[in-house]
Formats: sequence, C-alpha cells, structure tokens
Amino acid sequence: MPINADYHMHTPLCQHAAGPMEAYVERAIELGLREIGFSDHNPLPHGFGANVRMKESELDYYVKLIQDLRFTYRGRIDVMLGLELDFVEGLEDYLEQQVAAYPWDYIIGSIHYLDRECRAGAWGKTAPADVEAHYARYFELVRRLADSGLCDLIAHFDVAKRIGQPPTECSADDIAQTLREIAHAGLCIEINTSGYRHSDVVTPEPYPSFPIIEQALALDIPLMVNSDAHAPDQVGLKFAEIERLLRSKGCAELAKFERRKREMYEL
Repeated sequence: MPINADYHMHTPLCQHAAGPMEAYVERAIELGLREIGFSDHNPLPHGFGANVRMKESELDYYVKLIQDLRFTYRGRIDVMLGLELDFVEGLEDYLEQQVAAYPWDYIIGSIHYLDRECRAGAWGKTAPADVEAHYARYFELVRRLADSGLCDLIAHFDVAKRIGQPPTECSADDIAQTLREIAHAGLCIEINTSGYRHSDVVTPEPYPSFPIIEQALALDIPLMVNSDAHAPDQVGLKFAEIERLLRSKGCAELAKFERRKREMYEL
C-alpha cells in the first residue's frame, strides 16, 4: 500500500500560504490519498510571530472550516483536524490550554524560534563561527518540546539547516540524544518533503536528512510523510521517492492519527 496520508497543510490564515482549502483536498484526492490533515501555525500571545500565523480570534473559525470540509468530503477522503504548535519556552501553560480546547486529531510540534521573546528565528544566514551553537540550541529546544507532552509528532526535525549550512560533526551527539528522547517520549517524526523546494538548504532533501531517517528507524521511532504544503500543488510532494527510500530501508508501516491516538498502517 502506498503512502496514503499527508498531515501537514497550511491555509491562508497563516498569511504565507496560498489557495483555498478545498483545492488542497481536491489535490489529495487526485493523488489517491485517503487522508489529508490541516495543521496551520498556532496563535501565540502578545503578537509573537503575528505575521506568520493565525490570530487567536481566528482559531474557532479555523477549526470550523476543517470540520465543515470533513463533512463535505465524507466518503471521498478523510479530513483531519491538526495544529502546528510552535514551542516557545515559558509559554507551556498557554500552549497546554490551546491544545486542550479543541478536538484535535494530532498536534505537530515545531521549533521556529530560538529565544524566549520570539525575535531570533532559527533561520537567516548564521556566521560560520556560530553554527555549532545554533544547532546545539535548536536540538536542545527539540528535546524540551519532546519532553513537554504537548505534541504527537515532531515537525521537520533538522529544519535548522535552513541557515544554509548543514549540522557539523559536533552536532552528531545532539542529534542522537534528541532522537533517543523522542523515542523515549513515544513520539512520531514526520519526514517533511518541503526541503526539496526550499532554496536555502545546501542539498535538496527532506527534513530530516536520509542518515537521520535511518537512525530514527533503528530506534523504532514511528514515521509519517508530510509535504508541509503552502499551496495546493505542493500536496504529496516527492512522496513516491520517499516511499521507495523507506521500502529500501525495511520500513513496513507509517503512522496516522485520530483524536490524538496513533495507529500504524501498512506501507
């Protein structure tokens, strides 16, 4: 059975995605997917990152839009209710309330900010002398996210390489430790194919890179494949290529979710 779900979709509410939600769903149907999940960027308080996420006042509307799509497309494809939750130190109580307030099917946890004030994003060109500290801080926050209990899966595991420089050899221990903590927390990792379309990575490849995918498989961390689509034509990007890779590595099943309960389906 091929990959049959894509759980990482954005909407115009995040202010940097294009196209009606129906177009994403129709593209998923065209590709033969059985499930599509919307997981737009969560609101944050005090205007943090306000230009790249929905407003708090829009969250009810967002949830209703997805519930309406689920009804409209019943029998053709399952539309799942998700959220991409930006983890920011010090906002755990706020995030916990947000997670508890709606009947989510899954929560994708992500790191986009490396400081408490949400000013210093993880990306933008980092001076070579700062690369090791950049990755050390990033993976530290991924571990804190994994330990927080707030999410069901980890987004774009090594997306910090969007600085234009891949992790150094010094990051190997950080990566291994982070994978172990994700495994211990019982979380899933997405293979995010948006790295194939990002121009600020050295090598077009998924997040995480293929060697990290192999490490995750060795630790029996459940995987899923997502496109992180910000436009309808990005749905299912490179899924056939990732499927071939996973089969060649002996991966026999992938994860899916409903009401925050994980199930595995045969690949």
